[in-house]
Amino acid sequence: MRLLTFVIIASICFAHAYNGTCGTWNILKNRTKHKQKVYSLSNYNSGRCSYEQYYDSVYTIKTPHIQVFYVLSGPHATTKAFAETTAESMEAAWEFYVSKLQMCAPKGPSTTHHFQQEVKDGLYPIEIIDIEQVRDPYGEYSCASCYGLTIQQEENTATQIFMENDFYYGSSHGTNSEKIIADGDTCYYAKSTIPLLNKTHNYSYTDEWAKGIRLTSFHEFYHAVQLQYLNTVSSNNIFWFEASATGYEEVTNPEVDDYFSYLPSFFNDMGVPLSQINQINNHKIYGVSTFFLYLYNKVSKNIDKSIWENFSRNPDKPFEAQLESSLQKIKLNADSIFHDYSVDLSFSGERSQFIPKKDWITSDQELWPSANVLSEDSITPEIESLAFKFYRSPNNYTEPNFTDYLGKASIISFSKGEATVHTIKSTKSLDSLVSILSTSDSTIWVFSRFGVSENIPITSKDASPHAFPVPWREGSLCFAPLPRDKKFIEIRNRRGDLITQQKYDGTSFCMQEDQVKSMMAPGIYRFRVGNKGKTTSFMVIY
Repeated sequence: MRLLTFVIIASICFAHAYNGTCGTWNILKNRTKHKQKVYSLSNYNSGRCSYEQYYDSVYTIKTPHIQVFYVLSGPHATTKAFAETTAESMEAAWEFYVSKLQMCAPKGPSTTHHFQQEVKDGLYPIEIIDIEQVRDPYGEYSCASCYGLTIQQEENTATQIFMENDFYYGSSHGTNSEKIIADGDTCYYAKSTIPLLNKTHNYSYTDEWAKGIRLTSFHEFYHAVQLQYLNTVSSNNIFWFEASATGYEEVTNPEVDDYFSYLPSFFNDMGVPLSQINQINNHKIYGVSTFFLYLYNKVSKNIDKSIWENFSRNPDKPFEAQLESSLQKIKLNADSIFHDYSVDLSFSGERSQFIPKKDWITSDQELWPSANVLSEDSITPEIESLAFKFYRSPNNYTEPNFTDYLGKASIISFSKGEATVHTIKSTKSLDSLVSILSTSDSTIWVFSRFGVSENIPITSKDASPHAFPVPWREGSLCFAPLPRDKKFIEIRNRRGDLITQQKYDGTSFCMQEDQVKSMMAPGIYRFRVGNKGKTTSFMVIY
């Protein structure tokens, strides 16, 4: 019987730069394949040598809660300083998650998986190894370019963490090999030579290995904590399993910013529900950490603990139900919270300058790439739960088609270096925004949906076109609602003489103050849509 059957990759994976696969999703796919003892010795070029012949003296470092195992020679060789830093970082992770946040402490096995060493009672084991050459007789744990790996034992909640030994990868497809002599046999093994990189700040973790250790420790250890609340990782929680662990990387190591490299793919797939990311782009899943950071920084430091406690009680319910239950306890509406997150997210990168820093999701939001904004002549939003979309509004204002839309909506106006968010309660509220939006430098629509959600109430469009404000004294003079099948309005004086004919797009039109004054002296005027039909009066005063 196999000792270990379930694996969770708890790493950030470098392979995404090549559109490769790795991480939890890749491991889960590995588990569905026909198992053969093929991977176990694929990196060991001598069939005569067993796993045990590639290590002899296994050293250990103990802290109050952690026991680290490492070797100084062979494919898994590391250094004592590397091992000591690992022990220190894992102990710090224990203190943060277990002592400070009061989350469940992970439980380890009595014997380590790879080195087959006895674990001191009460301590949690960490093995420092070349992860590509882990003891893996059934081909389940293959993970190229991974920082760390968390595995769970069969039929209980005991877990164990592997830490990458030097932050080099490539042994599974490399041509460089080395050898050791063990029990009279010459044992060959592949050498990892490709460094794992921090693309945000342009350095290698092989050089800045202490940062790589800290990052991996807090990410991996959180997976071990999460697995105390779960019997298995399934499709309804896998995206949050990774996103929340990545979010805690930033909370505990804000200077590393490794998650930045995943934000472009996250923004590129706007409109995809967060819970379906693993099915489409499993690297984008790390960009969902922005939602975790929003909840942690702007809602509650204990929100994620509550979410995993909910999962432990109702593991089959979707993430929406778990979050909604947690927010109800503090009297917050999940749909509104998700929409607020979507709005805040639209201010990423360069657009962060338009709002106060206190309103940012994180203190480094200005360093993020800018979120993608779709440009379309007409806007018909259609999204599923846990999804959002941003649209650039043509001519600053175009009323979306809300007929079949379920979700929430806001329009952001940008003017004179500042942004103002206007929440759309119903389509009736749009008329009052026309003059504001028409004079803005630019506008962005934000649409989001959480759970079942509701329609935005639509007011009757049978109302006659009217001018506003009436009487007009200053600012923009606007006309709405205008029919979509017409192209222009006419403005005439009291005698019926034509003053101007103005083309429009959408369902409204506004004239600027200087334009009004240049065409119309104070008095009574009439307008109509097109060149036929009844006219409507309005007054100009200044």
